[in-house]
Amino acid sequence: MINHRQCRVPVLSALLFGTAAALACTVNEPQAHHHHAASEARAKAITPLWIGPAFSGSWYTPSRSGEGFIVQVLDNGSVVAIWFTFPPEGSAAQQAWVFAQGGTIDGNRVRFDQVFTTRGPRFGAGFDPAARVLQPWGTLELTFSDCNTGEVSYAGPAQWGSATRAIQRLTSIDELGCGSKQRLTSSGARSLAGLRQRSAAWYDPTHSGEGWFVEELPDGRAVSYWFTYDENGEQAWTVGVAKHSGERIEIGTSVRPIGTHFGADFDPIEVQRQSWGSYTLAFDNCSIGTLNYASALPAFGSGSLRPQRLTRLAGSVCIEGTPRAPTGGSWSSGAVMPEPQSEHATADWNGRFYVAGGFGAARGFKRYDPASNSWTALADIPGGRDHALALALGENLFVTGGFSNGLGGDQSNAGWRYVEAENRWEAVPGLPFNAASGAASINGYAYFANDSGDVVQFDPRLRRSRIIAAHPTGGPRDHSQLVAFMGELWMLGGRSVVTGETGRVSVFDPASETWREGPALQFPRGGFAAATTATQIIVSGGEMIISGNFARTETEAIAAGENAWSMLPALPIAMHGMGGVTSGNAFYVLGGSTLAGGVRNRGEVQIYRWTP
Repeated sequence: MINHRQCRVPVLSALLFGTAAALACTVNEPQAHHHHAASEARAKAITPLWIGPAFSGSWYTPSRSGEGFIVQVLDNGSVVAIWFTFPPEGSAAQQAWVFAQGGTIDGNRVRFDQVFTTRGPRFGAGFDPAARVLQPWGTLELTFSDCNTGEVSYAGPAQWGSATRAIQRLTSIDELGCGSKQRLTSSGARSLAGLRQRSAAWYDPTHSGEGWFVEELPDGRAVSYWFTYDENGEQAWTVGVAKHSGERIEIGTSVRPIGTHFGADFDPIEVQRQSWGSYTLAFDNCSIGTLNYASALPAFGSGSLRPQRLTRLAGSVCIEGTPRAPTGGSWSSGAVMPEPQSEHATADWNGRFYVAGGFGAARGFKRYDPASNSWTALADIPGGRDHALALALGENLFVTGGFSNGLGGDQSNAGWRYVEAENRWEAVPGLPFNAASGAASINGYAYFANDSGDVVQFDPRLRRSRIIAAHPTGGPRDHSQLVAFMGELWMLGGRSVVTGETGRVSVFDPASETWREGPALQFPRGGFAAATTATQIIVSGGEMIISGNFARTETEAIAAGENAWSMLPALPIAMHGMGGVTSGNAFYVLGGSTLAGGVRNRGEVQIYRWTP
């Protein structure tokens, strides 16, 4: 909800009529209205500023009301942007838009080298994608000073020129704003109401070259921009704002601003907001919908299109149906590890599972193929480690940190990258020397947890890192597990030498960069297996060595939108120090030790399968 004591003019006026006062309203973040508002705490200063999910939205320069930028930070760590504006010369009845893709994030800056204008297709039933002509435009760079302000620098063709201008936020995407999440269950998980998000770029494949940028706002409305062409094949765009039900957006009045020119000749007073007409976007599901339009302008007419989702925003989640914890499955055994290992690093990479180091094979590196139920020995890691961390991110498989404990090999680097095509390792400067607390990847970044509860965020492109301080009330989290789930990071369980093992769950939201309490595990544990499916988290086993001295068998899971963990059938062999991965409707527990606080490795592979 917008704070209406500060925001008296609706955002509709800003987008359609250009009033600066209305634009300023959208910068105010929604007020929290959930059970955990009081328990949330801002992470200690996370510096330097890095662009994340909250930077998606529309931006503008107040003195140039009528043009602006749509920025989408994508879930692969890249950025797309579109500049809705006017041509530098020609008829005052024309419009223009500049499209940028493949934006590279460098801390608080994103640079686009792939920037284009287009022309060619004619609007409507005769739209021909082959008629589109891409025209290289120049470069575009966005630099942000905080979550709501920044500047744009551009260098275009001669008639467009170059300049640097201040920009500020115009819109904030629902559930991705600078403030904390609004739709939570009573235990702190994201509710299903907040996991039906359709903010994205959409397009009809038969009309490739035109499309819609949809932004769902925190107050229940949606903004829809339509970037297309006129009857002469020149660029055109419209914008409309409407209430939306989650399944349907009805744009009653979409406007087509015209009347001015780009650059120094831009005059906001000259902008005429021509009524374009109306359209309705009805979603069949998270990925496809139907758009029916009726324009008041004869050149555009009426018709129907079938938009499909083209982009996925970082932190944005859209789930079909109502997921449930997989309680009805059963356990079986897989092929035993060639060398029994425990306290090893584990990663799922392209559907196969990798284990590195640990007790039993300090430099060993092996791959398990769930399809063939077989193991393959690979090149040893350069330095012996136990309690190391591993994760896969795109074309990278990293192994880092842990404890060397005199285990031999090269100890000069924190971690390495596996080069699969050559079955060899290469050192990666900048990887952290964290240990025993799990790793996860999300939004193009790698996150490595530490036993202190701190998390290191690592940029694999620039090989830079920054520290996210621990959940202020979370305490030490030795032998915890870090997983990515529903656009956030969940730190599960772990232990403190003072208070013992815990079932506590701390959730970090990369958009607001805040921690909050999540749904607590039913059983405290450290050194356990944990993994996620598209809609579930499963944890199993572990140990209690401070609050007792035994290995656990209890297995539990939680699904997206659920308020609490559910018990699953118990792990057949009590184990700790093992790896956890999922494939399809199966959860794999790889290796581990049956002796709490010690080493008694059996090399077991225990598999839990369920019917979806």
